[in-house]
Amino acid sequence: MKKFIISLALALVTVFTFAQTSKVLRPRLEIAEVTSEENNIDLEIFYMDDENPRTYYLSLGNLGIGGGIVQIDIDPVFELFIPLGGTLEEAQAKMEEIKAFYKLPKRSQAEIQGCFAAVYPTEELIPVTVTSRRFLFSKVLEFSIPTPGSETVVRATHVSKSNFSGLLGSLKIYRKLHPKQQ
Repeated sequence: MKKFIISLALALVTVFTFAQTSKVLRPRLEIAEVTSEENNIDLEIFYMDDENPRTYYLSLGNLGIGGGIVQIDIDPVFELFIPLGGTLEEAQAKMEEIKAFYKLPKRSQAEIQGCFAAVYPTEELIPVTVTSRRFLFSKVLEFSIPTPGSETVVRATHVSKSNFSGLLGSLKIYRKLHPKQQ
């Protein structure tokens, strides 16, 4: 009797697993990607195949938690997404707007809208603070969101100008290779 109940439970679990909608495994169609092992960052421009109307997103990868500069990466699931627009032209314009932040004076801040979610972007937008930082030989943008309950601890990622420029360059090449894609 015990074997029968266990077998029935396993069969039900299998049926319910396969009966889920395809929203669970939503496809992210990548347009451009930059990976930097040195900075431990993965940048990606993509869109979701099941969205209508289509929206392009910039994924800034997983955020670290910590102070202004030192961040500890402990969350492999949640990502920071920046909506770029509904067409490739809008996405490129938004990327160039963000790239202009690298020219701002040291410690200048700007605010853009983003989404902090697990695996896929949601429609719940939050303010993302973009801070211009300078190091010896590089310019870096810090994308940060506040941590609830703390004013000194932030969740952030740091993107170098070279990585961001590489991603923007890949987007431009993609647009030239796919002129009919909106």
